Formats: sequence, C-alpha cells, structure tokens
Amino acid sequence: MEIDSEKWRQTLIEGAFALGLTVTANQARTMGEHALELLQWNRVTNLTSITDPVNVALKHYVDVLAAAPWIGDRAQILDAGTGGGFPGIPLAILRPDLSVTLVDSVRKKVTFLKHAIRILGLSGIDAIHGRLEDLCLLPQYGGKFDRVVCRAFSSLEDFANLTLPFLSPGGCLLAMKGPQADHAHETANQKDDGSIILGGTSFSMRIHRYRLPFLDARRSLVVLTPLAKG
Repeated sequence: MEIDSEKWRQTLIEGAFALGLTVTANQARTMGEHALELLQWNRVTNLTSITDPVNVALKHYVDVLAAAPWIGDRAQILDAGTGGGFPGIPLAILRPDLSVTLVDSVRKKVTFLKHAIRILGLSGIDAIHGRLEDLCLLPQYGGKFDRVVCRAFSSLEDFANLTLPFLSPGGCLLAMKGPQADHAHETANQKDDGSIILGGTSFSMRIHRYRLPFLDARRSLVVLTPLAKG
C-alpha cells in the first residue's frame, strides 16, 4: 500500500467510520496530500517516526480524528505542540467550521506547517512559532480558545499548567494519550467527586477510551474542564 493510494484513502475512511466518523473521499484525498508532504519533508526535518503507510493512516489521521466529537461547532482550537500538524490539520480538514491555531516551538516544523496549509488550500488555520509559556501572555492568544488539544505531552500536570491560560470561559483541555493512559499514577490526587487537581487548579476529568480500528491499539482521550472556584 502506498500513501494517498485509493486503498490507503479507503483504509482511512473505514477506520474513521469504525469510530463513528464520516470522512469524505475529498477529505481523505487532502489528508493523503498532507501525508505525502509530511514524509517528504521528514527526510530532512524530524516530523514523525511513523512512516509505514497503514500506520500513518491509522495512528496519525484516524487516531486524532477521535477528538472531533468533543469539539463544538465553530470552535476556536489551539493545537499545542503540533509537530507535523497533529491533531490540528486532520481536524481542520474534517471540520472546516473550526478555527485552528497550530503552535510549535521548532521553527523548521512551523515552516513545514505553513507550507502544508498553503499546498492543501486550507482556510481558517494558521501555524505559529513560539513557546506556550510566552504565547499565553499575548492578548491575541491568552484566554481565546474553546479547546486546547494535544498529544505531545506525557504528563497531564505539564499539559494543564502550560495550556490552561489559553482557555476561554467554558472551554476545556483535550489530551490524547497512548496505551499507557490508564492514568493511575496521574490520578492519585483525584477527589471522590471526580475532580482532579493539576497545578493547583481543580478540573473535572472524563476519560474516553477507544481502540484504533484494524490495529486494536488502545487509546484514551482525557477531557479536563476547569471547575469554578468557590
């Protein structure tokens, strides 16, 4: 199987359908174009360690699309530590109603992201170079996003500390985690009422567990919603 072949695109479409999501043929083609650019640039810029076509379709695209049902209509999305554009670019392709901001601290990766956005003809999406702890202090970013989504952080504590300042009132954080994500070591300070304290802030926490189609690989989506003080 080759990236962006008919069989590759069908694998992506069927994998998404197994998760209850509809990816059109045109959307699968656009994701395939992104994947081709990703692997071409990956030869000189470290964008991904996943290069097998089936794994690219399922572990990159189908996996990150699992966050879509947790994102409301016309939401403002921040993809923190996006790397090669995951999950932001696939979400923007699936959901053109979203406004997506991709952030990465590595300039070469942001150069790729801007190139990909232009080549794919995407609108409502931008790529920003910078550190989260600096960008959150700028008025155009701090407190402006309905959802902050990421799969680059190994620690929920670090994720919450760095991304909470970007949330608008009523927003939530979406952490996409791998098979290690039973979170027993991270939820030791979880309260009996289902809340968890991260970095001194109380959140309600909901864990959505799923398996990647065809691979039967375990995944988790952790939804953290700040609780009102008082």
